Amino acid sequence: MAIPKVIYQTYFTTRLPLITRFFIWRMKKLNPEYQYEFYDDARIEEFLGKETSQEIFNTYKRITIGAAKADFFRYNILYQRGGVYLDIDSTIYKQLRSLITMDDTAIISKERNPGMYVQWAMVYDKGHPFLKRTIDKIVDNINHNRFPNDVHQMTGPSVYSLAIRECINENPNTKYREVGVDYDGYFKFKHPLNKLLYSGREHWKVTQQKQSVIN
Repeated sequence: MAIPKVIYQTYFTTRLPLITRFFIWRMKKLNPEYQYEFYDDARIEEFLGKETSQEIFNTYKRITIGAAKADFFRYNILYQRGGVYLDIDSTIYKQLRSLITMDDTAIISKERNPGMYVQWAMVYDKGHPFLKRTIDKIVDNINHNRFPNDVHQMTGPSVYSLAIRECINENPNTKYREVGVDYDGYFKFKHPLNKLLYSGREHWKVTQQKQSVIN
């Protein structure tokens, strides 16, 4: 089964800066065969409430920081439906048809940060074990409040990378394909003028020092 031709992005509101809308338009024009799906917080809650378990929905409702909500959403939308996830402040520079093949079930890529896998961009068919393991570990993290002031560890790249390593160690035959660092330039981390998205808002790295990631 091929990876669905759909791109997912999320932001807490539908009100996006003009520059962000431009990069979305350019991404869609570059990949006309792909459906584009945008999720604000209200649509995320609707999706999780209808298509996931009560435990998953309740776990999401406990999260207090937007970046962590976006983390949890991306794993669940790809696990349930499959496709391509991209952070709202990132962009696509090349046509996805030249990256994704009919045989792919997961395409992963390491960050330049040692030991970390990219999760600001993700490419998966639905039901992949890397995603299931990540979701399970996050539910456990939140149930036990393991990292109260650390989004990266609680829901972010750290737990995602750990889940991938665990799955590969337990089953080296898990189907996936790894490409070069930062997806070989297909995706761009932080498009120009991305800071306009966060103008007048406190960065999550500051917020997590003042309040718990969960309630």
